[in-house]
Amino acid sequence: MGSSNAAAMAVDTDTNKRAHTDGVVKKRKPLRPSTSRADIYVTRDHRKFNSYMRRARKLLVERNYPSVTIHGLGAAIQTAIKLAAAVKASLGDQVIMDTNTHTVTLYDDVVPQDELADITTQTRQNSAIQIKMSLPSVVRSQIFAKTPR
Repeated sequence: MGSSNAAAMAVDTDTNKRAHTDGVVKKRKPLRPSTSRADIYVTRDHRKFNSYMRRARKLLVERNYPSVTIHGLGAAIQTAIKLAAAVKASLGDQVIMDTNTHTVTLYDDVVPQDELADITTQTRQNSAIQIKMSLPSVVRSQIFAKTPR
């Protein structure tokens, strides 16, 4: 009787795993809602970090954008959080941040090894973060009072 319980538990744990596919899984790019110039989509590539930083500061300080939104998906969440913290620190901790986490559905194409079979689609879930950063109106007015136009 003890062995049947172990077998039942093994079946229960296997149902949480992704189904085995006979073919090559090709990951599609995530769908993005319409973007604006104030949206920064980060990747986990740390070589781009300084350019993300310059862009966020430029939009907030030089271009007078009311807010900048940093987006991170999956492994890039850590980079998005580091970027937001670095931008906030570089502006003297005067940035207002509003953070939102959610789950995104991603789609993959499964190309079967059998050439006669059809390509199928599978879905998976991934975590995402949006960090909206803005300067208080008092700080913005001080910055633009000093800036010659």
